[in-house]
Amino acid sequence: MKWILFSLWIGLCLGFLGCEKQEHQAIQDSIEQKQEILENLVLKSNDDTELIVNQKLPKNQSNFKNIEPKKENIFKNLIITSHHENLKVLLFFTTWCDPCKGILPHLENLKKQFDNQIALYGIPVDDLVGEVENFKGIMQVFSEENKVEIPMILDENRTKLFNALGGLEGVPLIALYDKDGKYIIHYLGAIPEEMIEFDLSQNLAKIKAQ
Repeated sequence: MKWILFSLWIGLCLGFLGCEKQEHQAIQDSIEQKQEILENLVLKSNDDTELIVNQKLPKNQSNFKNIEPKKENIFKNLIITSHHENLKVLLFFTTWCDPCKGILPHLENLKKQFDNQIALYGIPVDDLVGEVENFKGIMQVFSEENKVEIPMILDENRTKLFNALGGLEGVPLIALYDKDGKYIIHYLGAIPEEMIEFDLSQNLAKIKAQ
């Protein structure tokens, strides 16, 4: 009897792990096998501003293979610029993600605090990780229900960026870039507002010290 109960317990655990793994992989389901290197990719937001994305060749793409290859932090290879010299904050999210909804007010607070010193953009990926009908309609309802004020990038070039990243580890995912477009840091999950505030303050202080 004990062995039967033990076997059932193991089965349930494996089932839960399988579901968790399946949810973790859901963000990567729609990735193309061949990833292109981005060059002057323009992402247009719904407030008529533009982000320009360039990408350095990943270090692991060479003629030599590492004995123990490590997963490349692809965000480090991106250069995110615009017509304004300010810090860029990118939020990758889905409309069905509760932690994504929860972090939006905190990002709005940071925007009010730092004003034009930072530029904040939301990049929804609902239609890139599954079949979605009337994506822009869903985004309009989402923005109204959650009183979203930050600019949203909804254009088709999101797909190229998503594929270049090789998908996402999960959402919400927030990436920071400095005034020259260089990678600062990225966070996965619903992290404290104070953590983002600290990293933004540190980098703004560096700019003032120059």
